[in-house]
Amino acid sequence: MSLREQLNYIFEIRGLLFEGLGISLIIAFVALIIGFLIGVILAMIKIAPKTNILIKLLDKFADLYIAVIRGTPMLVQLLIMYGVILVSFKSYDTNLVVPIVSFGINSGAYMAEIIRSGISSIDKGQMEAGRSLGLTWKTTMFSIIIPQAIKVVIPTIFNEIIILVKETSVVCYIALRVGGKQVRDLLGVAEKLGLAEPGCYMALIFSVAIMYLIVVLILTFVQKLIERRLSVNDRK
Repeated sequence: MSLREQLNYIFEIRGLLFEGLGISLIIAFVALIIGFLIGVILAMIKIAPKTNILIKLLDKFADLYIAVIRGTPMLVQLLIMYGVILVSFKSYDTNLVVPIVSFGINSGAYMAEIIRSGISSIDKGQMEAGRSLGLTWKTTMFSIIIPQAIKVVIPTIFNEIIILVKETSVVCYIALRVGGKQVRDLLGVAEKLGLAEPGCYMALIFSVAIMYLIVVLILTFVQKLIERRLSVNDRK
C-alpha cells in the first residue's frame, strides 16, 4: 500500500481515532481527579502530627500503599484490578470504571509524594504563625500551607498528568464497554484497525504517536500559561 493510500485510509477512519482518543482522555482526567484527592489525603496523613494510634496506623498504611503502587508496573495493577478486585464490573453494561479507578489509585501514590514534598518546602514558620493566631492545624494547613504548596508543585503535577495520559495506552490490553457497546482507547483502535489493514499498521501507530504528542504539547502550553500567571501574581 502506497503512502498516499495509507494517508487516505487514516483520513477516512479519523473519527474512530478521535473516539479512541476521547476514551483515553476521559480515563486520564477522571483518574487524575481521583488521584489528586487520594494524594491530598495521603499527604495530610504523612505530615499530620502523630498524636494518636489511629494517625500512626494510617501513616503505616500510607507508606505501604505508596510502596506497593510505586513498586509495581501500571499494566500489572490494571490487570489485577480488571481480573480480581473489580471483576464484578465486567458483567455490567459499562466497565470504564475499572481503568479509571486503576489509574486513579496509581496516580494517588505519586500525587501523595508530590504534594507532601510541596508542603515540606513551605517554611515551618507559616504553620507556627497560623497556630499563634488561634487557627487549628487543619485550618492553617488548608487555608495557608496547601495553597502555597500547590503553586510550588504545579510543574511536577503537570508532569504526572502527562505521564498519566501516556500510560492510558496500556488500556488496550483489557476489553471496555460503555452502555453495552464495546469501545476502545486510542491505541486499542489502532491495533484493531491494524489487524484489519496490515499495510496501514505503522501509519496507524505513527498517527497515535502524533495524537498523543499533540495532547502533551497542549498540556505543556497550559502548564507554562499557569506558571506565568502565578509568577505575575507573586510579583504583584
